[in-house]
Amino acid sequence: MCGICGVIGKSAPEVVDRMIAAMHHRGPDGQGQFDAPRASIGMARLAIQDVSAWGDQPMANDDQSIWIVYNGELYNGPAERVHLQGKGYRFRSTGDTEVVLKLYQEYGEACLPRLRGIFALAIIDLRGGPGRERYLLARDAMGVKPLLYSQTKRGIVFASELKAILESGLVERRVDGAAVRSLLFRGSVYQPASMIKGVEMLPPAHVLIQERGQTRIERYWTFATDRRTELKGLGYGEQVEAMRELMRETVKAQLVSDVPVGAFLSGGVDSAALVALMASEAAGRVKTFSVGFDESLRAIDETGEAGAIAAHLGTDHHRVAVDGAEIAENFDKVVMALDQPSVDGLNSYLVSRAAAAHVKVAISGTGGDDLFMGYPWHAKVLAQPPAPDRFLDAYAGYNAEFHQTFGDGDVGHLLAPKLRNAMREPASRGILQTDELPDGGAVDRMTVLTLRGYTNNQLLRDIDAMSMAHSLEVRVPYLDVEMINFALSLPVEARIAKPIPDDPMRNSYRASGIKRILIDAARPLLPEGFDTVPKRGFGMPFNRWVQGPMKDLAEASFDERRAANHGVLDRRMMPQLRQTFEAGRLIGWRVWLLMVLQRWLELNKVTG
Repeated sequence: MCGICGVIGKSAPEVVDRMIAAMHHRGPDGQGQFDAPRASIGMARLAIQDVSAWGDQPMANDDQSIWIVYNGELYNGPAERVHLQGKGYRFRSTGDTEVVLKLYQEYGEACLPRLRGIFALAIIDLRGGPGRERYLLARDAMGVKPLLYSQTKRGIVFASELKAILESGLVERRVDGAAVRSLLFRGSVYQPASMIKGVEMLPPAHVLIQERGQTRIERYWTFATDRRTELKGLGYGEQVEAMRELMRETVKAQLVSDVPVGAFLSGGVDSAALVALMASEAAGRVKTFSVGFDESLRAIDETGEAGAIAAHLGTDHHRVAVDGAEIAENFDKVVMALDQPSVDGLNSYLVSRAAAAHVKVAISGTGGDDLFMGYPWHAKVLAQPPAPDRFLDAYAGYNAEFHQTFGDGDVGHLLAPKLRNAMREPASRGILQTDELPDGGAVDRMTVLTLRGYTNNQLLRDIDAMSMAHSLEVRVPYLDVEMINFALSLPVEARIAKPIPDDPMRNSYRASGIKRILIDAARPLLPEGFDTVPKRGFGMPFNRWVQGPMKDLAEASFDERRAANHGVLDRRMMPQLRQTFEAGRLIGWRVWLLMVLQRWLELNKVTG
């Protein structure tokens, strides 16, 4: 993994120098830069595959007519290498960057659907000669790795992180009002927007191509429900066996690395199943990591269950205990690590920091709930199925029950007056943009809405930022494209059993029916009775912390002068918020979000 950046349109070595330096944490193992007459690209390298100098980037093909910077992992790299060797290609390195480079050399952008992995990349193609250069930016199908860009007077500036784009000096440090609204309403900024006006995320499964002065953005991969047509004809037992085999094959593929690989282990079934498969494939004991709290917070602490799973599987387990005082002491580091404000991400910061002391790669169970109907709003919608023409409204309403941070009316009051134009845009627009399978059945449509909404915009974005802040690569096997194709090809009853309880969080995995095939596939791998415990989400004790060790930071968030200085929040709302806070009526994670937002604006010198 790496941090990549560049400018397309004009050579800009001094700009790229600054951008690389801003992403040193993403790639402390080396850096490189290539300057063409009309473009400059650079990278900061975290060496995972082929840690020798042969794996350095930017990397060129044999005649140096094509150059690439690549932030990613190609899980079908060995097979594609053999395929290319059959076509006469020869390789200097043993890593996957050269495979991707030569796949592009052979197939152009048509190579992108062949890439089974997580990536963001940039390519300079000089084969057409002066004036006919070709530039390409692309992002993986599920949006695991980020890529932001902006059209500036100097050309297109792009990077893996927003802080690098800001450091380029080519973008004005002005906030995007619609992005702030999304943040306050949903707890995260919905792509393609970013916190900065004029800076966008390249959408997942898309490629940006510039040639002969023209720029176009195209989709290269879509969701589908029929890529594994044989599955619906199998009996359930056969479907479970196929699921278990795919999980095993996916985990084995994602263990490819020339450095140690560990795993995040919560008390849930998703990460436990992956760790069990890792233990059967990896040489030596798997290192696992979980985050917990002190005895008084046992109700939200899953590390007991995680420890039991670790003992059963024989992993080298590390439990990290955290408290609010430590978070308060490291608050600025947490905020800067986020890259963009979010209500979430703190747990990822903590477990990544712990893992990075021992490994450079970690496997995460993220995606199991998202893909196999494990969230409470999934059961809500299915228990009371809406009419097709009301489906999005129902989904948005149930989703808001669990993810809404501030109500839309509250957001309107919180935003500074000059940003309130953002309120003219319907709040539902973010949901509409994630509806990439509108003709699918309820389960398929909800799955894609979740993957393109909550998963992309909060979970994956936060995990990437927080893990890479500690120079740690995180891989997510449940979000492998082959797993996505498999899940969307299954009959509904294989993914979630009926009848569906209104609130699966109050029932055991077995009783709730959620994630049916995943749980049955994991059954032989895990301790007896693992599915008789209730599902619990991981949460942070913000209510306790903002009224305790973080109270000074929290109270400072209601300072009228701070709001006036950045001009993003309405300073006139601060006294009222302070009173509500002092009366104990302002929910802890709302306070946390305001703390993060205001400090992010200050640290990055961003204004309204």
